[in-house]
Amino acid sequence: MLIGHFMRNFIFSKRAGALVRRIAWLSMIGIGISVTAFLIVLFVMNGMNASIKKRILGMEPHLTLSISTASSPESIELHPAFLRLKENPENRAYVYENQDVIIRTQDGQFRGGIARGVTEDSLKNFLQMVQEMNPERKGTLTKLYWDPADIPGKGEIILGVDLALSLGVYEGDFVTLVSPSGLLLPPGETPRFERLRVSRVITTSLADIDAQYIFYQRGVTLNALAKDGMRSFGIEVWLQHPEQLEAVKEDLLKFDGVGVETWMERNSALLYALKLEKLTIGTFLGLSGMIAATSIITVLALLLSQKRRDIAILRTIGFSGRAVVKTFTLIGFLLSSAGVFVGVFLGTSVGYYIQRNPIQIKQSEIYYDPSIPALVDPSLVIGVLLASIVIALLGSYIPSRTASEIEPSEALRQK
Repeated sequence: MLIGHFMRNFIFSKRAGALVRRIAWLSMIGIGISVTAFLIVLFVMNGMNASIKKRILGMEPHLTLSISTASSPESIELHPAFLRLKENPENRAYVYENQDVIIRTQDGQFRGGIARGVTEDSLKNFLQMVQEMNPERKGTLTKLYWDPADIPGKGEIILGVDLALSLGVYEGDFVTLVSPSGLLLPPGETPRFERLRVSRVITTSLADIDAQYIFYQRGVTLNALAKDGMRSFGIEVWLQHPEQLEAVKEDLLKFDGVGVETWMERNSALLYALKLEKLTIGTFLGLSGMIAATSIITVLALLLSQKRRDIAILRTIGFSGRAVVKTFTLIGFLLSSAGVFVGVFLGTSVGYYIQRNPIQIKQSEIYYDPSIPALVDPSLVIGVLLASIVIALLGSYIPSRTASEIEPSEALRQK
């Protein structure tokens, strides 16, 4: 009650002075805006990071196995590690083959790419993951992705949309795939190649896949390049329970010649960049909020300079220096807290709104995701509140200490 009385009369009353009153209001508004912007930006970054991770997991397997002792897909299918994965019917494990290739169009355009040979079941699983990642596009599946029954057959391939655009090819066009080892042949020798038809151009909304990959049915297509020795083989695994990732990895590493890489290890550079970006932006926004919070020091400094006689009267009627410091510290703390709580309320409310209603931007070929998502993190809200309380207490206590140094006799003699 006493603190509220002091705030009304010392800061917000007409006798308090227009300058102190205006600076107090501006300080609270500035702190509220800073906290609001800080939370909204971090919630949006959380949403973008979660969206990127969702898209990565929508396309990439949880685990990728390489077997140094295997020389063909058939030998991998008989390996104990693959058989161990197949023991659990909930795991989806498929053998694949990769090979770098040079793509030549009928118009003479060249481009490098990665040819990925998979089974029919693997392609269907890939399509299912795309559908789960984009449930709103199920009704337009045939327009955006290949049909489940339209798996490429002999002499047919699937191109990523960005790769197709860079080459200027469309569905139905023919391209020639050449092994890079052909570049090392002596003059006069013809490198191995295979002429293939583009059956589908797909969009996965993942830059690496859309810009580099060529998909074909393993064992049916691209057999002409099989003897070049440029192919690598492996196993891609999707787990029914991703939280068991590390346990499954440790179990598979017990087999000789088996290397296991998780999706986080494959994308460690991207995940680190996202974390660093969030930390950097959060740090600078936090510093801007601290600058706004220091305006409370200005309010208290002006208040203490203008109310020296009032403080002296409080001292003469029995207030100790410690009690005066505590009083003015609480006044500054309440001013800061008002701005902080308003900012937390507004920032969290806007964050929840964007989380439920992502901001849709204009469709463009530049952006893979035309929406701005958000993800509210309760621990972040609690952290902001705790950090703000500490900063508010320190920012209020530092100028309030000068109140205990006021001598009542000297202050009362001053006019």
